[in-house]
Amino acid sequence: MKRLWLSTLLMAALAFMPITGRAADFPAVAKEVAADLKTAVSEQGQEVAQRSQRIAKLQAELKALQAQEAAQKAALGRARQELSKVSQEKAELSRLLSQEAGDLKELAGLVRASARELLSLAETTPATAAQPERLEILRSYLNKSRFPGLEDIRRLMEMYFVYLAESGQSALRQGPFVDREGQESSGRILTLGPFTAAYDNGDEVGYLVLGPATGRLLAVGGEPDWGVRRGLRAYMAGEAEAAPMDITGGAALKQLARAESAWEQLLSGGPLVWPILLVGLISLVLIVERLGFLRQVRANTDQLMNRVNDLVQAGDFSGALAVADSQPGRPTSNVIKAGLALRGHSAEVIENGLTEAMLKELPRLERYLTALKVMAAVAPLLGLLGTVTGMINTFQVITVHGTGDPRLMAGGISEALITTQLGLAVAIPVLVAASLLSRKAQRIASDMEEKAVAMSAALTEEGGAS
Repeated sequence: MKRLWLSTLLMAALAFMPITGRAADFPAVAKEVAADLKTAVSEQGQEVAQRSQRIAKLQAELKALQAQEAAQKAALGRARQELSKVSQEKAELSRLLSQEAGDLKELAGLVRASARELLSLAETTPATAAQPERLEILRSYLNKSRFPGLEDIRRLMEMYFVYLAESGQSALRQGPFVDREGQESSGRILTLGPFTAAYDNGDEVGYLVLGPATGRLLAVGGEPDWGVRRGLRAYMAGEAEAAPMDITGGAALKQLARAESAWEQLLSGGPLVWPILLVGLISLVLIVERLGFLRQVRANTDQLMNRVNDLVQAGDFSGALAVADSQPGRPTSNVIKAGLALRGHSAEVIENGLTEAMLKELPRLERYLTALKVMAAVAPLLGLLGTVTGMINTFQVITVHGTGDPRLMAGGISEALITTQLGLAVAIPVLVAASLLSRKAQRIASDMEEKAVAMSAALTEEGGAS
């Protein structure tokens, strides 16, 4: 390439030379050109040799790089195999770790469940009052952020064994408790397994329950009856082998403490209880009065009418009138005197006079019966009014406080139900009594009518005979 370039340069130089000087300078120029050509050839050879050396060096480097590439590919293959193996091991370890973590999580859940169960037992066991710190220890197990260890499990098992041991024992000790007035007191405390705790402070005897929040023993409201107190004192003194106990673990005692008397439950019905009670009281007075009156009238009717009829048939009218005057103001006496006053008249006049006298006495027999029926209708209406009032109070409470706490609505619901119950309890017996008294008055009136017919016949026969 360089040689071609020199030849071109030479030809250009010859072309620009003056024609007159070409012939004379040609050998020198040719020699110079030959020298340059030789130099160019030499340089070309050197360049070719250098290029060959570079090519050989590059080929050697290429072979080295190829060998290095092959080694790296082999290493990469081995690394991939190792990576695959490590990945498989990692996956297996992850699976095992997940399995172990699930087992540990399940174990922790079982430990917490066991602690929760023991806590519920400890919160009702009277023996816990001797070691109230046991409740806080058990509550710490319920913290989900805390993982129970072997020491925690061991301690939980120990507390289970302690509970089992206490469940089969009865103990009598001197200790503190909170009495019915909410004051700190001290006395002999008897614990009977996990069921019952009782106390005797010299002044009173009663049962105790464990306060789950504080772990202290609290006296149950309401003093037990004489037999229970005597049995507890005798057992504590070692004079008896058995003691009355609550096998429900305090549930029955708590219900007994919350139990209301009939009067307290009645008062919870609100102000409308009083009108209903007043209606019931008035109805009771009227019923008693009517029972006494109708019973006496019935007895007088049977006795007087039979005796008067016998005297009339015997013609002793003065004696019949004396018998009638012996019980003045009685319906039967009034009917008898009205009939005797018509002696000597026609049968029609006597019959009409007796009928008129009985009609005059009929209102006395049916007195207050209408009032009783009105009372029987008013009582449930007052109960219904109390129901409406109680429900209004309930909805007002819901409007202010919502439905989050049912105890806030208990007052209105109690008022609604108790007034209805009381109204029906008053109305039903009053209605039944009014119906029975009405039938009794009708029977007395029918009996009087029957006896009056007999008297009319006797008077008519006496008048015809005379």
